[in-house]
Amino acid sequence: MQTTPDSSDSIASHDEEAPGLPITSDHGKEDGEAIAKKEGRIVFYLRVLVILVLAVAAICVCMGVHKYVTDQQQDAFETKFNNDASKVLEVVGATFQDTLGSTDAFITQLVAYARYSGSSWPYVTMPAFAIHATKLLKLSKAFYFSVYPFVEPWQHDEWLNYTNETNGWIHESLDIQAKDEDWWGPKEKEFSHRHEIFATGGKARDEPFGHMNNFLPSWQVHPMVPSAGYGYPYNYDIWQIDSLAQAILHADKHKRVVVSPQVNAIYDPTSEESIAGAESQSNWASAFTHPDLDNSEPFSVITFPIYDDLSSVRLDLTKNQSFVGVVTFSLYWREMIQHVLPTGSDGIIVVFEDPCAPSFTYRLDGPMATFLGSGDLHDPTYDSMKHSAKLSALANVYHDQEGGSSYSSYTGIPIADDFCPRTISVYPSSAMEHDHRTSDAVLFTVTAALIFLFTSTVFMLYDFWVNRRQRIVMQRALASGAIVSSLFPKKVRQQLYAEEQEKKKREKAMMDFSHLSHTTLESNGWEADTHTRPMADLYEHATILFADLCGFTKWSSQRTPVEVFELLEAIYGQFDKIALRRRVFKVETIGDCYVACTGVPHQQTAHALIMARFTNDIMAELQLVTHSLAQKMGEDTKQLTMRAGLHSGSVTAGVLRGEKGRFQLFGDSVNTAARMEQNGVGGKIHASQEFADALTASGKGHWVTPRGDRITAKGKGELNTYFVVITQETETMTSSSVSQAHTHIPVRDAPQVGQQKGELFDVEV
Repeated sequence: MQTTPDSSDSIASHDEEAPGLPITSDHGKEDGEAIAKKEGRIVFYLRVLVILVLAVAAICVCMGVHKYVTDQQQDAFETKFNNDASKVLEVVGATFQDTLGSTDAFITQLVAYARYSGSSWPYVTMPAFAIHATKLLKLSKAFYFSVYPFVEPWQHDEWLNYTNETNGWIHESLDIQAKDEDWWGPKEKEFSHRHEIFATGGKARDEPFGHMNNFLPSWQVHPMVPSAGYGYPYNYDIWQIDSLAQAILHADKHKRVVVSPQVNAIYDPTSEESIAGAESQSNWASAFTHPDLDNSEPFSVITFPIYDDLSSVRLDLTKNQSFVGVVTFSLYWREMIQHVLPTGSDGIIVVFEDPCAPSFTYRLDGPMATFLGSGDLHDPTYDSMKHSAKLSALANVYHDQEGGSSYSSYTGIPIADDFCPRTISVYPSSAMEHDHRTSDAVLFTVTAALIFLFTSTVFMLYDFWVNRRQRIVMQRALASGAIVSSLFPKKVRQQLYAEEQEKKKREKAMMDFSHLSHTTLESNGWEADTHTRPMADLYEHATILFADLCGFTKWSSQRTPVEVFELLEAIYGQFDKIALRRRVFKVETIGDCYVACTGVPHQQTAHALIMARFTNDIMAELQLVTHSLAQKMGEDTKQLTMRAGLHSGSVTAGVLRGEKGRFQLFGDSVNTAARMEQNGVGGKIHASQEFADALTASGKGHWVTPRGDRITAKGKGELNTYFVVITQETETMTSSSVSQAHTHIPVRDAPQVGQQKGELFDVEV
């Protein structure tokens, strides 16, 4: 485009083009332009103001909508959690109250039986004990129940005679237990009697252990598994277990039911004694718990004192009663919290804590409880939403110092609130919050934004047409002919028009040519593609690997296709990881043959060195993989070895256009590498003379050893070849140093194809 020479030409042009129109003076024209500019600025500012108001309003409304919807979701999340947490704590309290109540009822029956049968303590044996205990365990959700009477030193011999003469209840229990359809444990019929009280390790105890200067042997227990523990169903002195001994002393001193810390906790991970003790308790519990339950999960022992007193419904805690023994039941804490929440209430975290043992954590997903492990494992982000209560408060049975009790259906001895008080805390999790975070906030926000966008678009269209009308009016008022002439002189207008016409002609010509080309392509099919440059390049310096599994054909003939694929996936998966680390380009896999190269598709100076290390790595990895799968797939899997062939030279690599095009290698170097593999030895790296020369040039000539005999390769004749041996002493450069010394190669997997070996590479195998 050429510029107008001067203003006189412009005026002349105007005079020629607009005869009959009043010719305005420069001053009038300047006034008109000033007015137009002034009005235009005012309209522009108003337009900007309106747009800003709309934008601010849109932002405020979108933020408000997003906040409102987000707050609604947060409220729903918090409400759901509060309801679920309250339900968990409420059910735990109610369940524990039932547990206490059923145990208290049993103790009352036991004391009443002793009183009215004329039996004196400790010589009391509850008839039909197995039936009573089975019903009690089902109601209390405990897994083990036991009665321990106090035996004074002077009663020692008489007690042993008593247990020997009255142990018929054991046969009765075994018989009832064998008929119980709900009992899943061993159905034993015989037991061994031991005419002595014994302690941990099976050692006989003739003298009291201490504490209250008496014995506290086990007597009636359920479930009855005679082979559990030390092989004797009774007369184990519980004083030996210090944590339970402390609980019993506290129960006697304060007349309280005592909940012990978790019995199978590892109190000191560095102490072998602590670890062994926890394992011993877990192993003991395994004899009485369902096989599906992990017996290493936390469980505690609840200790009930037995007082020989039937004077009132509620035990008078201010009087001195005869403390004749204890009843204990063992309880997995999982049983207290599972089957509490309905399906859909997921991601609730429950933390159990007490000052005497490590805390532990469960996760509730509907009715299912999952043990997460030792420690407080909740997300601190949700500390502010914590629901927490002491177990004694949950059971609603805590008695004050005067012996009064809060309202409760439980009328037995209260829980000790000052002996390792257990606290149960409930938290939400990020998974639960995520379940309540839907896309509604984004959806509503985008909808509000689109509404404002539509409104703004309508306004802008309206403004455009109003502004256009105003411009027309302004142009007429200021003599449109003079304005047009001043803006575009004749010569310029003509030139613009000419260019526009030329542009349209070019566009039309291009459209016609495009249609013609499209028609030609359709009629000639593939012919158009033949004129484009092939997608292939020559790489002068590259190393090619062919690696084949020795013995695979025989091995696979004895396996299912699934096992064959499982083995190959395991092997090739590890190879691919090593290739990524070593900067090796994986070409493809053909059956049990793995093909890779270095120096392609990016140049690598030390391509032979990198490939040598890679081949050594995958051979070692093959042994690890086959040995790890031997137990599953058979010992002969260990016998699988790898035969590797390496060759360095030039290679052509590229993609053939067409269906299922993929990256391929072509050239004599590919054939040579394949021959190295075919003539190789299982478990060794077989290399050509060219590879040995390239490796020597990289300073690792001591890695290559002449094979000793010349090989006859198909299509190659006799060749001098080498074995590559990389020892721990010679391999000093790490994979990280190799990656720093050479160009980074983005590694990708080539498509897996079902061709026979050699078909892709123009190799006769």
